Amino acid sequence: MPYLHPSLASANPLKLGETLIKLASHPISTLHIDIEDTSFISNITFGMKTVNAIARSTKHPLSFHLMLANPFPWLQWIAPLRPAWIFLHAEALANPAEGLAAIRQAGARAGLALNPATPLAPYRYLKDKLEGVLIMTSEPDGAGQHFIPAMRDKIAEAATHFPQTEIWADGGIDISVAPQLIHAGARHLVLGRAVFGSSDIPQALRQFQE
Repeated sequence: MPYLHPSLASANPLKLGETLIKLASHPISTLHIDIEDTSFISNITFGMKTVNAIARSTKHPLSFHLMLANPFPWLQWIAPLRPAWIFLHAEALANPAEGLAAIRQAGARAGLALNPATPLAPYRYLKDKLEGVLIMTSEPDGAGQHFIPAMRDKIAEAATHFPQTEIWADGGIDISVAPQLIHAGARHLVLGRAVFGSSDIPQALRQFQE
């Protein structure tokens, strides 16, 4: 069974409290929180006031995906929330090993996220420092962030190059794509509109588990 991480960035922002109640009894792995401030991609998601409110309102562990040009201040702010996972973008880090060390100092498992166009090979030297590799399977392109089929091969490549590392997939994943990604080597699926676009969020998650 894959580990499922519903991404709150795809939830209705006016009904976050109701959404957390719907998820409260569901056995998800983490609640996934994307932090975007326009410095890395052209979008804004959550500030710390909202993140703190989410943390107070759920018993689920939290995973963070920091799509930020300068993620380091956020690591200090997030640390008191006892995050389970934090992912930084390889493209935003001059010294990725430094970023991974800072994540561990914040008390979380350390992961590196890579955009679709970013090759894996330059980061193989980090294989002993990485606990997770998150492959973006869509781009924030303003055109619906559709799944990119070629990312199946990239996930398989990641599973080969980083055999001791947990492989995540994030972007445009629906129920038809999920089995392919799991077969390619992804153990963790970040789910957005396929879950939060449903009128029955728990049922949508059950379909992915089944």
